[in-house]
Amino acid sequence: MRDLSSVLCIVSSDDKYRAIDEIISSCSVFDELPDKEKFREAVHKRERIQSTGIGHGVAIAHGKVQGVEHPYAALGFSKEGIVFDEKYPDPVRLIFVIASSPAHESDYLKAVAAILSWVHDPEFRRMLVACMDNDTTRRFLRMLRTQDFVPQNQG
Repeated sequence: MRDLSSVLCIVSSDDKYRAIDEIISSCSVFDELPDKEKFREAVHKRERIQSTGIGHGVAIAHGKVQGVEHPYAALGFSKEGIVFDEKYPDPVRLIFVIASSPAHESDYLKAVAAILSWVHDPEFRRMLVACMDNDTTRRFLRMLRTQDFVPQNQG
């Protein structure tokens, strides 16, 4: 099993693109990709099309690249928060980055659905941002470490 630092990092940048780059370069889970630079470019391209900020201080940035057999995800924490989009002006503190393949869309959707099931819970978001150590946050972090994307109510 991966250690937590392979899927989790603290982001220091106040710019969303640089924050995404920090996550991709800091989280070693992305070292498993066939071409990390193409992935980074795909995430930036997707972000320019439409912001991946979803509100409530959460963003789920993503990019699709060929040769990825299953989704890879990591989480970056921004202590100060980053404004991702004027539509959702609340600062984003939880920045997920997901790599997937266009050939495995259902696996990507499963990963996003699982992450959303966790972060839509306001109490869970509060616990995660506060770095609380309890059964709930440990289950979520185990999901990230194993890259086995399971919705909150099924863990």
